[in-house]
Amino acid sequence: MNTVPESVRHVIFDYGGTLADLIWPFTVFRRFSPTTTMGSGHIKPPHFLQRQARKLVYPVAARLFRPFPGLHEVLTELRNRGYILHVLSNNSSILPLQLELIDTTRYFTTVSWSEEMGFEKPDPRIFELALERIGAGASEAVYIGDSFEADVVGAIGAGILPIHADHRRRRTHGDHLRVESLSGLLGLLPPRP
Repeated sequence: MNTVPESVRHVIFDYGGTLADLIWPFTVFRRFSPTTTMGSGHIKPPHFLQRQARKLVYPVAARLFRPFPGLHEVLTELRNRGYILHVLSNNSSILPLQLELIDTTRYFTTVSWSEEMGFEKPDPRIFELALERIGAGASEAVYIGDSFEADVVGAIGAGILPIHADHRRRRTHGDHLRVESLSGLLGLLPPRP
């Protein structure tokens, strides 16, 4: 398969490692991202002290990410091609700020994160809840993410076609769709009729 099916109208993106990445030397913190707890079950909402600490930490932490090259051009072109764009991430309430800081809020119709949804990828329930919010069936969407386990396997489990955003070129084999840069998406997502 060289392109996605014509039924696809919705493109759902992961955030960290897909749209933007940690700046060096903070890349060491990838090990502590929410995806390290994949499949741990229900996510509990933050308690009072966590919420207060976040008010101090989030404005700094959100600035540790930089968009991947070509991000705005690719998002603009996908919208021009007729796709409706969304974000679904194993993340917390920092996500809207992160998207704002890389100036991408305007591109996305819905933005969802695991802490808000109560589940985290690869649990199929988080994808199903996102599809409900979007108002689309699984065959109408693709999911783009950098983690093979959380994003590719998770999307498949929910019946969504995955596209592996393998920026670090770690999984060059397999029968799933794969790109090494965001611009590679333009070869897989043709204009919609």
